[in-house]
Amino acid sequence: KDTIANKSLYVRKGVVEIAVILALLIFANHVALWFENILPLPPIFFIMIFSLTLGWFLYKWRFGPTVRALLFAGIPLALAGVFVVGGSRISEAFAITGMGPVMAYGFFGQVLWMFGGIALLMLFGRVYHARNLGPGMAGSLSHAGLTGACTAGDLGKVAAQRAPIMINMPFLGHLILFPILAISVARGDLLLLPTIAAAIVGIGITAVALRTLRGAGGEDREEVKGLMLFSLGWQLCVIFAGILILYLSGMPLDHVAMAKSSSVSHFGLFAATHGGMFGAEAAALINFIFAMPFLVHPLVFFMFGQAMGKKEGMPGIPVYILSILGVLGVIYALFVM
Repeated sequence: KDTIANKSLYVRKGVVEIAVILALLIFANHVALWFENILPLPPIFFIMIFSLTLGWFLYKWRFGPTVRALLFAGIPLALAGVFVVGGSRISEAFAITGMGPVMAYGFFGQVLWMFGGIALLMLFGRVYHARNLGPGMAGSLSHAGLTGACTAGDLGKVAAQRAPIMINMPFLGHLILFPILAISVARGDLLLLPTIAAAIVGIGITAVALRTLRGAGGEDREEVKGLMLFSLGWQLCVIFAGILILYLSGMPLDHVAMAKSSSVSHFGLFAATHGGMFGAEAAALINFIFAMPFLVHPLVFFMFGQAMGKKEGMPGIPVYILSILGVLGVIYALFVM
């Protein structure tokens, strides 16, 4: 329903965006190749650095057709392709030795971290409405599907405005995540102390975030501040605590990467795995593993639909039940299968 006042300017902005994106991708790839001798970080790490820096300085840029197409169609289309390819051969993946726990964790981990995060926001942050829950969970999980729903306006105008802020906050966690994983891959063993430290820091930031949200009193500035802290803190907690649990359960590092990217629908970790950061086997299997949490997505969007349809916000009892099921499912996936 949008109307474009100056169509020629709008088209020119799209051409400029294409040129800038191509230049950024090429430059990031060259930097990654140059940096490979020092530390084999995936190209997506450098793409995130340069794109975030660009966005920081060009914050007044109004999106043209290219960026809008990527936001509203590009990422969903890429995910749909992964789900179609992976979903068609999930049964084959289960037959591969060692994939059962990885895929089970991908499913139940998604339930745990998504609804566990919502439960924390509701219980301790007194946050019930989609305008906060949507951007908060999209940012804290780097969750591509929920990010798309927010930016498309499916969860309201306030959520659409807040989502870009929240999805950039966990970038600080990415700066820690990828170097730790790259060094771990190079040495063939997870760096335990940095992983534990990052998880503890995440728990602390999450606690501060929940306290900030509880005292926000509906004030916009305080809500945004609390959600920014939660996006960073819960991301650190989910990623590093999850990696630690998986690794200590005896899972190989490449399987840890597949299970973790799947359990959070984490597009950055998925891209790094798909790009070969954790070896050829993980790159070949990640499509199948990443398709598992798609089975949770209808439930996620149904619950957010309920929150949008009710003035009192997200229904509490189903969220708490799902959180408990997630915990039990993760325990089963890691220690029973």
